[in-house]
Amino acid sequence: MSTIVQYPYVVTCAGGVENLLLEEIQALGAEECEVVQGAVHCVADLKTAYRICLWSRLGSRVLRTVSQFSAEDSDDLYEKATMLPWSEHIDAEGTLAVQCAVAQDEKENSHYLALRLKDAIVDRFNRNQKIRPSVQKTRPDVMVFLFRAAGQVTISIDFSGAPLHLRGYRTETGVAPLKETLAAAVVASVDVSNPAVGQIVDPMCGSGTLLIEAAMVVGDIAPGLARDYFGFQKWKQHDEAIWQSLRQEAEERRAARAESVWPSIRGYDADRNVISVATNNIQRAGLAGRIHVERRELAQFTLPKNESESGLILCNPPYGERLGHGDQLVHLYRCMGRTFAKYCEGWEAAIISNEIEFLDAMGLQQLETAKLYNGPIRCYLRVSTISGVKTLPAIQRPLSLRDAVVEGEGADFSNRLKKNFKKLGKWARQEEVASYRLYDADMPEFNVAIDWYDGYFHVQEYKAPKTIDEAKASHRLSVAMETLSATFGVNSRYVFVKTRTKQKGKKQYQKLNSKAKLFEVAEHGPRLLLNFHDYLDTGLFLDHRPIRLWIQQHAKGKRFLNLYAYTGAASVHAAWGGAKSTTTVDMSNTYADWARSNLLLNGFSEEVHQIERADCGLWLLKNKAQFDLIFMDPPTFSNSKKMGKHLDIQEDHLRLIELAMKRLEPGGSLIFSNNYRKFELDEQVSANFKVEDITRKTIGLDYDRGKPIHTCWLIQHLSGI
Repeated sequence: MSTIVQYPYVVTCAGGVENLLLEEIQALGAEECEVVQGAVHCVADLKTAYRICLWSRLGSRVLRTVSQFSAEDSDDLYEKATMLPWSEHIDAEGTLAVQCAVAQDEKENSHYLALRLKDAIVDRFNRNQKIRPSVQKTRPDVMVFLFRAAGQVTISIDFSGAPLHLRGYRTETGVAPLKETLAAAVVASVDVSNPAVGQIVDPMCGSGTLLIEAAMVVGDIAPGLARDYFGFQKWKQHDEAIWQSLRQEAEERRAARAESVWPSIRGYDADRNVISVATNNIQRAGLAGRIHVERRELAQFTLPKNESESGLILCNPPYGERLGHGDQLVHLYRCMGRTFAKYCEGWEAAIISNEIEFLDAMGLQQLETAKLYNGPIRCYLRVSTISGVKTLPAIQRPLSLRDAVVEGEGADFSNRLKKNFKKLGKWARQEEVASYRLYDADMPEFNVAIDWYDGYFHVQEYKAPKTIDEAKASHRLSVAMETLSATFGVNSRYVFVKTRTKQKGKKQYQKLNSKAKLFEVAEHGPRLLLNFHDYLDTGLFLDHRPIRLWIQQHAKGKRFLNLYAYTGAASVHAAWGGAKSTTTVDMSNTYADWARSNLLLNGFSEEVHQIERADCGLWLLKNKAQFDLIFMDPPTFSNSKKMGKHLDIQEDHLRLIELAMKRLEPGGSLIFSNNYRKFELDEQVSANFKVEDITRKTIGLDYDRGKPIHTCWLIQHLSGI
């Protein structure tokens, strides 16, 4: 009876995956296992070592230890390495390559150590056989691996050859792809083989790696089965019979599982190109027909109606480090949390991200969180359960009157607030308007504008003229705030007060504070971000609410352009209404980022909805794209240094409209709006185009107070143009 010989091996892996790898290789037959940073040490016979190479989903390399010794320096390494029996491993006429890794505190250069080890090997052959192996960096017959730490050297034969994450199915990737081995770790954190799992979904599948790795587990497919190269195949002690028996066993297991019922495995991504890459990867993996992928944004996420099935969400959302928009990405995760709660109640989710705060923003019930590394990027893998929530109402925090009588100086003001609310509150409920203007200097002695944002009051004091005593004006403001709180019972922490002075151009957008705290409100479906602290305006012009709703209702299938876009709210409404694409143009970095956040908050991607930071006039001159629907809402005046020239809307509107109309397709519509109270449309506009004054149609009940707060026109090409 022959004795089974075991040898020491080191199986390397990504940081944080060690314990999962330990369980995996123990199940494959490895013994005397010990976890170290980035690897598991074990002993195994040849068949088990081959099995690990073929079946390990988590390991990066399988290294068979040849020798371990101390080496004071590179010369000592050379001398001791020449004494090793290299002819037992490498054919004299074969090829080799040497790789080296050193611990962080080592002073020796890894490249130089690899060179010295290579010299030791070939010099040994030259002395003994007068012939030596040649160096071949790509697919050598034998790959020798050297590791040095604390003066100790470990020399190994790399059984894997190329790293094990190279399964053979992925020749194309998306941006900053997830390695197959790390994707397998995400899959290993949940039970994809559970027969009760009816659906496996990746809503941002990229090149499809997570889905393919999950399908390979479901299908009992050895991850190394499609590889045509391993480092041991031309090693002199290789046993081809053992290797072929293991491959045959893997083929039989795959075939047996192919006959059984599989869960539905689907992936979505907003990028058309990356979906094409995923499709090709799936085909190369032999999983065509098993995995379905299609272009779809998170905002379009749906599931087949089969409430009896449980399922799993696997996802590697975008990282801020790889896209440069980390501050905005938290809003994408909030959208993910809402989306999963709506569609996937009772499911489990395994999400990997580089920021723990992003995972927290999803609001899912945490089961387990592990730290691991995607290359140099520290990541967190969180497994959660998904609790269902009812669809959020259009108005989450309706305003209501407090049963109290206000007396004294604020009595008349309170009565006016009540009168306005009785009219506007009923209208708001009927029209599902969550945010509206409640009061706008209706009484001269209380010279403020009061807006209600679905739970928050935003109060703007119109700066009193110099003829009014400052102390008296301050007292009146205090009375107004006390009366407001008493009338509606809203806590003062939900009331934000600012003073508004007459300003021009960019001054109206200048920063007042730096708290950067954002609040969410809903408006006819989409959710939008507000900042009550840092700017004079909140980020949402309430007077344009009817215009945004019209855009939402008419944007389906259209290419939408939003000029002087501010925080991009109109773009969000267009996207929500089914726009084929949106382009958002604004000169400010702050508002471009804000627009991006608003889009992400609703599950819309820049792959479909582009954001351009530019002077709109210059952008229109240079850009040649065509659009079906354009919204242009320029400021009254701007002299920003970022512009080619100052903007005066009365002087410049004809030029801007003509430029915009060149970008408008025949049959398309331009909505032109501005807030200059003395504005008059140039007669040449009506002579050149079909023009309809729609100002009255775009004024909501809350702004119907005499002279319109803005003017608005619907402009189209004349017939035949």
